[in-house]
Amino acid sequence: MTLFKRFLDFYINSSLHVALAVLSFSVLTGYELNLMGSIFFYSATFCASVAGYNFVKYFGLTKFYYRSLTTKLKYIQLVSVLSLTGFGFVIFQLQQSSQIVYVFLALITFLYAIPMGIKTPKNLRSVGGVKIYIIAFVWAMTTVVLPILESQLVLSLDHWILVLQRIFIVIVLMLPFEIRDLDVDQVHLSTIPQKIGIRNTKIIGYALLGDSILLEFFKHQFNLNNFLTVFFTGVLLALFLAKSNKQQDRYYAAFWVEAIPIMVLVLAFVLTLVQKS
Repeated sequence: MTLFKRFLDFYINSSLHVALAVLSFSVLTGYELNLMGSIFFYSATFCASVAGYNFVKYFGLTKFYYRSLTTKLKYIQLVSVLSLTGFGFVIFQLQQSSQIVYVFLALITFLYAIPMGIKTPKNLRSVGGVKIYIIAFVWAMTTVVLPILESQLVLSLDHWILVLQRIFIVIVLMLPFEIRDLDVDQVHLSTIPQKIGIRNTKIIGYALLGDSILLEFFKHQFNLNNFLTVFFTGVLLALFLAKSNKQQDRYYAAFWVEAIPIMVLVLAFVLTLVQKS
């Protein structure tokens, strides 16, 4: 295994990549709404994403196999602890409303991974049919609602439209993962591909992307750059969704699909530079 491949695997497995994707959507919201986000806020978003995703992915492993953890998992643990420590520091630099939302999202993350009760030892992750919607909701709250609250703005109709757009986009962002895992996901999870098949899943995805683009015209303030950004996001996601299958390359969803928010943010900045030139 080459040094680069080992670094790439660690970058993905330690949730640094998905955290960068979450951060990119958060920065994109600031760009679209002309918000002035602080370094403390964006640091909190990144650190919380790393710690939250690693908690969900590795809680069971660290709980039951702590003494036999591999070196890789120990390094991931270190990244998680450093992220949680960083989040613990910057959270006190944020607005009180943001702090409350972060606590609420932390509770959802906790319940997503930890079994609820003794008689019904299910966590939110194992409740049939809700996994993808919980993820979309948390991403929308983190990348849209939190930046707005941190800027001390009142949520308007345009803001709620953006929330809905982000939910639609994140749902589609998750579909290549659900298609990839179709043969390994347990039946009780009732994922979208399990319920309606791959072809219909893709049709639903295209419809959601079309809706997210159309919603741009319902905003009180229409901005051409924002429309082009949403349109590019829809086209890019549609292309990746179209090529999704159960035998996809290991990096297809885990790296390339999750890199879409990063690509979209780069495009947004390029459009701004072109406009100013």
